[in-house]
Amino acid sequence: MNPTASYSPPSYGQQLRQGIHQLSLHDATARLHRSSSQGDIVAGPLLRYVDIHPHRQTYIGSCLIVSNHKRAPDFEITVRPASVASHPSITRQHRGIHANTYHIRGEPLETFRNEYTFWRYRFELPLAHEPQVASYTSDSFSTSASVAALAQDNGGGNHFFEFHLPSRQESMRFMFYSCNGFSDIPQEMKDKFGQKEAPLWQDVLDRHDVMPFHVLLGGGDQLYQDRLLHDDFMKPWRDEKDPKKRVAMTLPAAMRDGFEHFYFWNYVINFGFKDNPVVAKAFATIPSVNMWDDHDIIDGYGSYPADMQNADCFQVLFANASRFYYLFQQHTVMSKAAEHGMIPGVAPTCYHIVTSLGRGIVLLSLDARGERTKFDVCQPRSYDVIFDHMHRRLANQPSTAHVLVLTGVPLIYPRLTLFEKAMESASGFNLSTLAGKTGVIHNIISGQLNQWNGDPELLDDMNDHWTAGNHEVERRHFIEKLQFMAREKSVRVSFLGGDVHCCGAGRLYSKDMKQREEGDPYLMVQIISSAIVNIPPPQALLTILNQNSSYITFDGNVEEKMYNLFKRSPNGNTRQNKKLMGMRNYCAGYVDEQTGKMHFWIQAEKEIGKVGTMGYLVEVPRLIFGQAAQRNVPPSLPPRSTMAPPPSRPLPSSDPHVQGYGSSTVSFGSSISSGSATSSPPPLPSRSSMAGPGGFVRPPTHS
Repeated sequence: MNPTASYSPPSYGQQLRQGIHQLSLHDATARLHRSSSQGDIVAGPLLRYVDIHPHRQTYIGSCLIVSNHKRAPDFEITVRPASVASHPSITRQHRGIHANTYHIRGEPLETFRNEYTFWRYRFELPLAHEPQVASYTSDSFSTSASVAALAQDNGGGNHFFEFHLPSRQESMRFMFYSCNGFSDIPQEMKDKFGQKEAPLWQDVLDRHDVMPFHVLLGGGDQLYQDRLLHDDFMKPWRDEKDPKKRVAMTLPAAMRDGFEHFYFWNYVINFGFKDNPVVAKAFATIPSVNMWDDHDIIDGYGSYPADMQNADCFQVLFANASRFYYLFQQHTVMSKAAEHGMIPGVAPTCYHIVTSLGRGIVLLSLDARGERTKFDVCQPRSYDVIFDHMHRRLANQPSTAHVLVLTGVPLIYPRLTLFEKAMESASGFNLSTLAGKTGVIHNIISGQLNQWNGDPELLDDMNDHWTAGNHEVERRHFIEKLQFMAREKSVRVSFLGGDVHCCGAGRLYSKDMKQREEGDPYLMVQIISSAIVNIPPPQALLTILNQNSSYITFDGNVEEKMYNLFKRSPNGNTRQNKKLMGMRNYCAGYVDEQTGKMHFWIQAEKEIGKVGTMGYLVEVPRLIFGQAAQRNVPPSLPPRSTMAPPPSRPLPSSDPHVQGYGSSTVSFGSSISSGSATSSPPPLPSRSSMAGPGGFVRPPTHS
């Protein structure tokens, strides 16, 4: 095998191959005869947030542990008020007076190769009139060295993790991210971007210490599976150069076995404490709501021609990707996904999510992969099911003011029509002429063929976009259904999307309501946040997209347009491309309960491979429209403490090159207020009392 074709350098590849190819029958048999009280955790604990029960006012979630224990490890959760948990003068003995402890029994979901069991722990915790902290522990944490190294120690040798519950009257603070992995790039590039250090995830944990997040929203590509193409078991596929013969190939047993091993061990490496400790700690301390995208399966899955999607190779690949996606990311199996809080689509591999993010927020996370084809993102009947659930949810949760729609790939994004047409005619067209010159852009669109089926390299990515010609009609119908829901229910709809390895913001809006956005049900803001790990696309591509991103008429009175959000880079330099920024990032969000506005902070990396981000604010007003509008006026809440204790270490200093507002210790790159650009944002409170690092402002407490 040509060493230059290796999917990754030895440091990563050896780890993966040891898991995949060196699990001998002798080793497996020896492990099976271990005492049931012994065992190792290979992945987890992984937290998942499910929902809030509307009548019982309880918080529903689950924890997943993947281990070779032969019986479920013990598991218990202790819940106490955040004010008690954080008060330094209260001893551990006194804290116990205010705490409730729950012992949870583990449920075995499935076993991998009769060795590693997926233990699911479902819990339902009562919410209170003030925020709470939940501490959970297991006897397995202390005996697993990699887990114990990053867990907290109660002083008695027991290790535990904590997560935060909102109060009954509180909306959740959330973090949205996507593209949590590297493409097939040289190791020196991964080192430059801090593969081992995971700097943006460390920034998330630092921010979580200052102002705790209640939930992580995984927007897709929570890990990258693309390296399997270069692994040894794929050699028969790689050696066949004729795309037609590849499609017709029936996989040998070794390849089928290889797929199963690859997907399991790739999850273990990406989600486990041993190989990815920073990310694993985030998953153990902030409950997740995840939705898959193509790289959770394989690059471009669902956007290839039908004969390719139906090939034996893709069928086996997708079966394994689906199995381990539902196990690791959803804590379920497909046959129990509806029982565990998901909404079935048309295909058995497709499940959507509709859930509450506390008071005033409903999340719709659309499964855009489980039943996708080259011509459909979702099947028409799936939309009927989704909106039936949405309307019933809003009827049962009348305090809802904001609906977040997570679609993985952004609904509002600069058009790729020029690229798309060039790609479709690539057989007789030199793609480098698209830019009229050679150079960097030539390398992007050089006409290389996709290794799966011979199509141009970027065509599957373009077919993935909602704005691609294949999906324009479906996109319009989906948005129109959301417009009707916004009008009828008087809820503000906002979009979350990733995938594109850059950040930005766009919007749909009524032309005649620019000065009265609170009353415009068609104002829908798109937040684009990608990637938290993967590297940005070449600047030349972003420049072309920026130049082709003028406004577009959605219908007679509704337009869509990108914001000029990025007037300055995180390092303080002025920018020409103000619409899309090629810096790694994530989005932190919350509702300002005094104004009812949704605050989205796009946190962009200041320096490549270093911890520290700069925040760009997009404010979205609540909707005041129709007879139902009065219910969305923020209520007068009783006094409560929602803030975390002061950080134990100093916050990062502000960037001196970026203009600060209101305090020399608070700075950010730019702000969009009420959906429109402002040249002079209002003063912000000082960081010492309100702000987290990098310009993300803490919501005010109520007095």
